[in-house]
Amino acid sequence: MAIIRDRAFMPDPNEVSLELLASCVKEHQTGIARMEKLDEYYRGKHEILKRPESTTGLPNNKLVANHAKYITDIAVGYVLGNSVKYDGKQIEPVTDLYKTLDISSHDSEIGKDLSIYGIGRELYYFSSDEVPIPKLTCIDPRKLFLVVDDSVEYKSLFGVHYYPQTDIDGKADGFKVIVYTANNTIEYNTKSLTNAGDYVQVSVKPHYWDAVPVVEFWNNEEQMGDFEGVITLIDAYNTLASDRVNDKEQLVDAILKVKGMSLGDDKAEASKTIQLLKELKVLEMPSQDADAEWLIKQLNEQQVEVLRNAIKSDIHEFSMVPDLTDENFASNASGVAMKYKLFGLEQLAVTKERYFKQGLRERLAMFGRALHIKGQKVDTADAKITMTRNLPANDLEIAQLINLLIDRVSDETLISLLSFVEDPAEEIKKVRQQREEAMKLQQQAFGMSMGEQDDPDDEDVDDGASE
Repeated sequence: MAIIRDRAFMPDPNEVSLELLASCVKEHQTGIARMEKLDEYYRGKHEILKRPESTTGLPNNKLVANHAKYITDIAVGYVLGNSVKYDGKQIEPVTDLYKTLDISSHDSEIGKDLSIYGIGRELYYFSSDEVPIPKLTCIDPRKLFLVVDDSVEYKSLFGVHYYPQTDIDGKADGFKVIVYTANNTIEYNTKSLTNAGDYVQVSVKPHYWDAVPVVEFWNNEEQMGDFEGVITLIDAYNTLASDRVNDKEQLVDAILKVKGMSLGDDKAEASKTIQLLKELKVLEMPSQDADAEWLIKQLNEQQVEVLRNAIKSDIHEFSMVPDLTDENFASNASGVAMKYKLFGLEQLAVTKERYFKQGLRERLAMFGRALHIKGQKVDTADAKITMTRNLPANDLEIAQLINLLIDRVSDETLISLLSFVEDPAEEIKKVRQQREEAMKLQQQAFGMSMGEQDDPDDEDVDDGASE
């Protein structure tokens, strides 16, 4: 989450003391270990891989079932798989810019950070083109943070982006620290992030955003990742799966017990006998009392499978992301039935959407200010943000519903229900144009021109002439 400081420590909104800067960087670093662990789990580097090797030579498999990645990918795809839609009277310049920036791809990127770390941060800047345009980028929250005041509104004080530098040979050579205030971008070099005396100012430049160009997104009120609460269950599942394979390997490596007989008088003779056994698959018993059998570990597969399914069920239950490979998710299920099965995921999505929209509104306002500086009239206050769930659509079922609601609900609302229609208003225009063209063709086929009608006066003239 954002770092909180009293505004009294920053009397000038465009100057950050080195003591305050070093203190905030130090506090931000205390949360990096948590984010590192979450990132490792998403990438499949789970705790089971750190299990020490056996000193007795027993099997030590380390299996990773990456439920963490599954949970994040499904949650992000469900909430942000369909592009966010924006409607408003004076936001067209912003939406046009969004198309240029491919904002939907960026939304997925920030949504992934939210799902993994519980928080995501955007940095805004102007491009280096001959005619600069406002742009944005999603930066790893381990390298970018926001500082806010301690008021109930949590107003932004400044943002900080820092990362390690290297020399020409690729060796570590200190850090670059960039501070973003309401109007300026201040760059520093330092050997130590937490020692204010090591900071050396490199440059100060205006950024023209008229606000701190950093926006923080939350995944939920606690700023927790989607799989963070089930990491212990994921570890238990990995351990169970690994030990299950270990037991199977030990079963294969079972010991042969022989009774009332000898395989040889010495090691060489016994080895020769064992080799013959492997080749011929025959063991001759010297007497009726002689016997041979395998010493194996008795495995209760049924109990192990019950425990595995219980842990897997708990992972999906407490993360609220269902197992879509489960037999309950039939391909022929109706839309309503599917929604009931996805009820838990929908509750997760509602929370994610509510907090995501807060960040989107801050982004709109940021771009609105930037375009206003460039002389374009933009008002984002009344912008309507719509997020549509990415679900398999039963268009036949929806089409039947539309037929029942014709003349009771507006055409635009009905058309918006169809999954393959992106812009309902534009689709209505196309339909009207298509109807007009069809009518023209029909009239031409009957020798009539568009708008041609019978004139009553002409009929009277014709009648008089016939008489």
